[in-house]
Amino acid sequence: MVEKRVRQVTPLGEAKWAHVHTPKPPFVDESGKIQGTPKYQIDLLFNKEDKPWAEWAEKVMGKMRALPSQIDKRTGDALPKQSPIKRELDETDQPTGRFYVTFKTSEKFKPGIFDRFGAPIPETVLVGNGSTARVSYSENIYSAFGGGINFYLNAVQVQDLVEYKSQTADSYGFPVEENDDNGAAVEDDDDVPF
Repeated sequence: MVEKRVRQVTPLGEAKWAHVHTPKPPFVDESGKIQGTPKYQIDLLFNKEDKPWAEWAEKVMGKMRALPSQIDKRTGDALPKQSPIKRELDETDQPTGRFYVTFKTSEKFKPGIFDRFGAPIPETVLVGNGSTARVSYSENIYSAFGGGINFYLNAVQVQDLVEYKSQTADSYGFPVEENDDNGAAVEDDDDVPF
C-alpha cells in the first residue's frame, strides 16, 4: 500500500528563483545533452533568528537525524544524508547566515499560485525575488544516495509580491535613442556641433 503524502505549509520566507507559472527548463551540459526534465520550482530563504522558521527547521532536521545511516559498500564510510535545508552563500561562497529550501515538482503538476486573500495570481504576474511567501508542500523521505528528504511543491501563497519585470536597455543605464517607424535613429539638427 502506498503511503498518502500529507500536505504541509512552511512559515513565511523570502521567495527566490520562482518558476511557478512556467517550469524551469532542464539543464543543458556543454555537449548539448539535456540533463533532467522541466520542473516547477521555488526557493524560500529564511533567517535563522526567525522563530517560526527555527521551529519548522528543527522538526525537519529531527526527521533527518532519525533516518537510518547508510554505508558505502566500496569504502565502508557512512554516506551523508541529503538535507533539504541548505546554507545560502554569497558571491565569494561565504555563508550569509540565511538558509534556503527548494520546493519542486514535475511539469505535469502545475502548482496553484495565490495571493494573501486566496485569489489566484494570473500567469501574467511573475513572482520576483524578494516576495514573501508560504509554500504548500508534500514531504518525500527517500533511502537512495545515503537517504534524505525533499519537498514536492503543491502551491504558493504570496503574502507580499515583488513583481518580476523584464529589464530594458534604459533600466541598465544604456542611452536610448528615438527611432522612426523604419527603425532608423531620429537625428536632432539642434545637437549637431557644426
